[in-house]
Amino acid sequence: MFTRRTLLRFSVVSAAGLALPPALYRAAGLPAAAPPGPLTTAVPHRHYVAPTGPSAVQGSTVPVPLLPKARPSGANAFRIAARAGTVQMHPTLGRTRVFGYDDGSGRGVTTPGYTIEVVKGTPTSVTYVNALPARHLFDNEVPDYMHAGSPVRMSTHLHGGHVAGSSDGNPYENLAEYVPGQMQNVVYPNEQNATLLWYHDHSDQITRLNVYAGLAGLYLIRDGADTGAEPNGLGVPGGGYEIPLVLADRQFDSSGQLFYSPDSSWLPEFFGNTPLVNGAAQPYLAVEPRIYRFRILNASNARFWNLTIQGAPPTVQIGSDGGLFTRPVPIDRLLLLPAERADVLVDFSRFAGQTLTVTNPDLPSDVSSPAPPLPTVMEIRVGRRVTKPGPRGFPAALPGSMPALGAPSLTRNITLEEVENPDTGEPEYGSLNGRKFMDARGVQETPRLGSTEDWRLVNLTEDTHPIHLHLIQFQIMDRTPFDADAYTTALAAARAANPDAPNPDPTPYLTGPAALPDGNERGWKDTVRANPGQVTRIRMRWTLPAGATPPQRYVFHCHILEHEDNSMMRPLELVP
Repeated sequence: MFTRRTLLRFSVVSAAGLALPPALYRAAGLPAAAPPGPLTTAVPHRHYVAPTGPSAVQGSTVPVPLLPKARPSGANAFRIAARAGTVQMHPTLGRTRVFGYDDGSGRGVTTPGYTIEVVKGTPTSVTYVNALPARHLFDNEVPDYMHAGSPVRMSTHLHGGHVAGSSDGNPYENLAEYVPGQMQNVVYPNEQNATLLWYHDHSDQITRLNVYAGLAGLYLIRDGADTGAEPNGLGVPGGGYEIPLVLADRQFDSSGQLFYSPDSSWLPEFFGNTPLVNGAAQPYLAVEPRIYRFRILNASNARFWNLTIQGAPPTVQIGSDGGLFTRPVPIDRLLLLPAERADVLVDFSRFAGQTLTVTNPDLPSDVSSPAPPLPTVMEIRVGRRVTKPGPRGFPAALPGSMPALGAPSLTRNITLEEVENPDTGEPEYGSLNGRKFMDARGVQETPRLGSTEDWRLVNLTEDTHPIHLHLIQFQIMDRTPFDADAYTTALAAARAANPDAPNPDPTPYLTGPAALPDGNERGWKDTVRANPGQVTRIRMRWTLPAGATPPQRYVFHCHILEHEDNSMMRPLELVP
């Protein structure tokens, strides 16, 4: 019998995909009727994954599409409909059925969706229309335990948005969500820094399927310096030399259709065998020999991207999830976990006439993922002629700011766990604090408006998890190694005595000095990688947009979508 402690052997069935593993996980929304089973302890890597065969797409033969901007439906207003449609991701694949977004301009359905571009300080109203069909694109793969028999649900979340709970699109605020024919009306204040956010579906238990089907798009906040034009107040590329890149991975069957799973088994993670950039399969990007600005998003369900460019052209990162840095940070690789964004400048001046491959080599040693290799992402083809010279170099300084938040009034210890079946010893689901999303014991995290908190993310699993907090941007303080086995033993003892016992303070179990975050993590973040064997400490100040008053409901979760859908998500409630 295969177990999760045994690496599944891969055997190719066809180019369509492979036989996938049996179900291990259960529904996220089912409340816990009893205390969870024993925690797993730290052991050598023993995760199985969705197997993948060779991709039908070989080489880079299609250009990277430029993502279209949404056209307003009124003054500072947009109407975005989620619909089924077909797109061409590669000529080899033909027309592929997707769920995508339609802005009503007559240009049809696209995925990634139309980019919504707004100006800081000007509120934007968006109406998201559920125009999806009655049956899901992956109707054989929707174990809809909490919503059995309901049509295809959707609820759109602005990832990174500083918004009221009623506009956040999370399932704790609105578990009913939106069925075909219904509309979700939201207001985004746009009071935060100029930056790249993204909107995507966040439906309870089917986020992984709706996003995989194509329900994701970019949301770009501009200001007086970051205008998107060239020249601009930042001294960075603009116009056609600023290019958003949305990275994802997919798998296709023999008819060119998206493949996820042959049945309703829960997959611990999904990994595709074909990279997508802006919806095109393993494409190429034609550039001039000058500086470019890339706004990069990892929109994969579970894959981590560790990007490098052949030839090592000079590269700096100028911003992250929540906006610009104070100064550029030189980088030679870019590690992005699901939902993370990076604002990057690359100088191709010395590479005229060359073709450079963007690769995805092995992850750093402290970052753990069971993903099979996907070494080639795309090509960059550098021309010989510059049409418009643009900036002569990288800016020396940037208008970002990272003020000290002061000492925290409260420190929370958040455990990242796998919960085992007490009979079989097999992991059944991932969890935060050993609880499922809608655990009958209710919300635990209730920060007070205006307070500053530290959260220590205590990773007891063997995988790295991208942890995302709704509503706020935070600062990464440090990462510290700890004895996961000893901590797990103490945690189990505490819960045996009292199922509602608080998580132990990890301080006595620390095994080394704290390490500062990487240079390109020292900006505002809404998603952080929590590595196994480490306590990751983040600091945040709990604020609301103007006009919003507590209580307000949000969530925090792992942004590996298969984990999020299966219990690695918890509610949080901002209180007075």
